[in-house]
Amino acid sequence: MSEAMENATVNTPAEKTEETKAEKFIRLGEYRINKAIDAISRIENLANRSSYDYTPEQVEAMFSVLESKVAEVKEKFAAVKVKESTVFSFGNKAE
Repeated sequence: MSEAMENATVNTPAEKTEETKAEKFIRLGEYRINKAIDAISRIENLANRSSYDYTPEQVEAMFSVLESKVAEVKEKFAAVKVKESTVFSFGNKAE
């Protein structure tokens, strides 16, 4: 069993309540990014022409959706939600 899995199973509910938000982010971030890297690495196996047949369009479709999802998630981290004004104005003063 990996160290991350051991740590996840050893934690008791009391220990988790003492974990800060920053610590939780680091713990889950490392675990999830490593899982994503592993999953992406397995996509590389599909490039083996002796085992698979594919078109350039299929490859483009795969990477297009991956890149799109990464951009979407990255935007969530960068986005600072600006509260839109609910005040109405015609933009000019009446004369």
